[in-house]
Amino acid sequence: MLKEKEKILRREVREFADRELLPQAIELESNRQFPKALFSRLGELGYLDLSYFNRRETALHNTKESMIILEEIARGLPSMTLSMSPHVQCMNLIALYGTDSLKKKIIPACLNGSLLLGFALSEAGGGSDALGIDTIARRDGDGWVLNGEKCWVTNLGAAGGYVVAARSANSGRSRDVSLYYVDAAAPGLDTNGRIMITGMNNSPVGTLKMQNCQVSSECLIGKENDAYPLIKVLLNEGRLDMAALAVGIAQGAMECAVQYTSRAGRYGHTLSSYQGISFPVAKMYEKIFVARSSLYHVAEMCDAQEKVTMEVAALKLFTSEMCCEVCKNAMQVHGARGMQQYSDVERYFRDAQMLTIGEGSSEVCQIVISGKLYHANLGEQY
Repeated sequence: MLKEKEKILRREVREFADRELLPQAIELESNRQFPKALFSRLGELGYLDLSYFNRRETALHNTKESMIILEEIARGLPSMTLSMSPHVQCMNLIALYGTDSLKKKIIPACLNGSLLLGFALSEAGGGSDALGIDTIARRDGDGWVLNGEKCWVTNLGAAGGYVVAARSANSGRSRDVSLYYVDAAAPGLDTNGRIMITGMNNSPVGTLKMQNCQVSSECLIGKENDAYPLIKVLLNEGRLDMAALAVGIAQGAMECAVQYTSRAGRYGHTLSSYQGISFPVAKMYEKIFVARSSLYHVAEMCDAQEKVTMEVAALKLFTSEMCCEVCKNAMQVHGARGMQQYSDVERYFRDAQMLTIGEGSSEVCQIVISGKLYHANLGEQY
């Protein structure tokens, strides 16, 4: 399943997580702040130099290697992988479609971890419709003025810049959307709308507000009113990231269960000596094995430039629901200890809860899959 190079990478990232993420995960959880120093360490180690669907030729890691990195970091600190996801997506988007001046200004900082990015797409009135966008971009001289609100923006307040989706003021078509890079210090930008969600305490999420927010001409990403194809790619990339996040969280929860149930108890017996305990743990491994194998397979399809919209939706659907089940069962075998707040197993359980909603809920993934199935030609291989 893994080439020797990939095995070495996985071992290196796992050792990093064991050494620098897991030991301070609980302390970081309690302060609820984005760990900037750890993010910079990811840049130093090359763990931010990832590339997915639209291949960035200079990228250090391809899709499969990127999934290995995200999975292993999620095993140590899930919220770090959640923050990495929009950062890497936006960085690659700008590297491929941004203006030359914008690339020179921010890509080096994105790679070394001194600049964090966020993606502002969703709006309160849009629901699960990614293109339900009311934010307006109006031309102002050589630049634009943005007005609107974006919700559920990951890295809110911690990011130094955001990629914002907006409609042109004179456009009535829902797909006439443009993407703009907005610096966190831009006049008219309010990044103080953080809300607290269940889990993922170190990845700030909330509402981004723009009131006559001014951006320069160099900040347009791609062509004006033609961002829909780019957004479709970002949605697929986000779901792939969530699959890696789910596998990493589930792996961490299973390891907690194995460690706890291996301890000697009364009369010298371990909890794992009882099949009522060991069998559920074995089922955890079964589900994680299938999920990880599917994750790597879809990643290889991406590297081969195959169409994977349905496969990514199915992968995200399966891995997110698998992770929630594994984390619940891992808490169960801990008994009352599993409910102790800020214990590792309880932390994994809380972090897992957003997976069936974020980057396309389970219901949205089923819409994508069923839509592809029922519109496929008879005899066509899915």
